[in-house]
Amino acid sequence: MTAACVSRKRRRLLGGIAAVSAVSAVGLAPASTRAMASASTAIDARAPISSRPGARPPQRIVSMSWELTETLLALGVAPVGLSLPGWYTRTIAEPPLPAGVTDIGLLYQPNFEVLQQLAPDLMIVTPGHASLRGALQHLAPTLTLGAYMSDPQPYRCLCTETRELARALSRDARAATLIDTTAQTIAAETAKLDAQPGLRAAPVIVAEAVDDRYLRVYGAGSLFDHLLQAMRVSNAAHPDAGAHVAPSASTASASWNTNSAGFALVPVQRLIEVAQAGILLVGPVQPEVRAGLARNPLWRALPAVRNRRVVELPVIAPYGGLVSMQRFARAVTVALTQIAMGSARRA
Repeated sequence: MTAACVSRKRRRLLGGIAAVSAVSAVGLAPASTRAMASASTAIDARAPISSRPGARPPQRIVSMSWELTETLLALGVAPVGLSLPGWYTRTIAEPPLPAGVTDIGLLYQPNFEVLQQLAPDLMIVTPGHASLRGALQHLAPTLTLGAYMSDPQPYRCLCTETRELARALSRDARAATLIDTTAQTIAAETAKLDAQPGLRAAPVIVAEAVDDRYLRVYGAGSLFDHLLQAMRVSNAAHPDAGAHVAPSASTASASWNTNSAGFALVPVQRLIEVAQAGILLVGPVQPEVRAGLARNPLWRALPAVRNRRVVELPVIAPYGGLVSMQRFARAVTVALTQIAMGSARRA
């Protein structure tokens, strides 16, 4: 893991979460698994697995992250086990998860008996699994990725970690193609916007509706913000939005401070601070949340809502891999076109 890709703040936060569940997680392991500690040698989790003398690329891989599973699948490798596979289907969607992937339990509380039965030769974990890593390494080598989700330069770090995972799997060419295809997709969507400058006439915010009173808004430090900058679309949730957009675009922005993951929890009433902005809601909006927003007079009073400048995007993971970023770039172009044509829905 490169030092540049490590966020100390996020590691402390996620490490604390993992520590709470680590005791019960290890307790689930059978006695034979726990006894392996005395016979096991230390594993350098940072060393590329396929670079070890006489090693072949891992064949049986377990993933403990939905977002990292996206990258794994994009490299042409399917895991044999995954934490809560159904959540991948609901929150990531693409690439599709093949049938038959074994559910290994909760993200920070895996079932060690199931893991032992799967006999993995590599487990992909995140910095939040630090407290579990010692126990996991008695079963198989681990590779820690995912620091890009809180890195100040998340896109660059995502590309670095994509290459790192590819090296461990001897899939370097697939990683290069994936990175190049993503860059080409972003460039193609940017060119479409360049051809119709009016599509960038107003800023946007990208958000998830938490409930009928709060939105999780993605600003500085998020992957979504990086792509908006690359496409020269003004992000009203980014204090420096005006430095990255076309000169003709409006650059009104809010002073919402984002956390280390690049988002801010914003009350609906504060969206009036960016009255000019269109709202891109990351889907799906749950039916009960949609109904609650429709009843909320503060939401209904927002200019974006009154003037049909709210667009619901497809299911796109905010911390997903490069496939998610390709999908986001295409979705932004479609959304801005709908807003410009007045065909966005009345949310």
